[in-house]
Amino acid sequence: MRHAPIHDSGSASLGRSKTERPVQTHGEGAAAAESHTATTDAMFRSRLMSYVRAVNDQAVPLTGCGERYEDLLDYVLSSVPGCRVQRNTLNHYRTEEVDLTIANDRLCNGLRMLPELFLVECKNWSVPVDSTTIGYFVNVIADRGCSLGILAAAKGITGRPEHRSRAYAIGAAALVRGLRLLVITQDDIMRLNSPMDVVTLLHHRNHSLTAHGTIHLG
Repeated sequence: MRHAPIHDSGSASLGRSKTERPVQTHGEGAAAAESHTATTDAMFRSRLMSYVRAVNDQAVPLTGCGERYEDLLDYVLSSVPGCRVQRNTLNHYRTEEVDLTIANDRLCNGLRMLPELFLVECKNWSVPVDSTTIGYFVNVIADRGCSLGILAAAKGITGRPEHRSRAYAIGAAALVRGLRLLVITQDDIMRLNSPMDVVTLLHHRNHSLTAHGTIHLG
């Protein structure tokens, strides 16, 4: 006896009831990505300005301004893909403290031109940072076995780059020793609109250091 073929009407029904997802075109995908980037950048800028306002808050005692400036730099560098921050670390002998120690995974969209480990010194001074202070930081960089340090100097550094005088002389001497010193100022920070701006700024300063043979803020 021949049997009639069995039709799985339930399976067919289930197949027809599934909601088909619309296929996203290349243009739509690019627009969505651009929108997400714009939102992320807007959030970065908003939070950045919150930290800046906290630093400039006149009601904060002077003893707290330094810590808030560290908060600002912590946020700026933590926003870069692949960067992790460790704060206020003393050496084994408890004689040297580093404001920020950065572990850098050197991702393709991160600080790929900078080494895997580097230090950051934060100076929210009302005057340019002097050569003695910078010389001390250079020695800390060497003592920690690093090849690069970033000085966040709100009002810049002393001396003139074209004469390699004062603080610029320390930067030039450090480069001869294989130690790279980058400087960023409060004006640099105020121009940041996205994490990619942080990457561009630091890559440019690192490139300029080699090109000019000393610290360069241009």
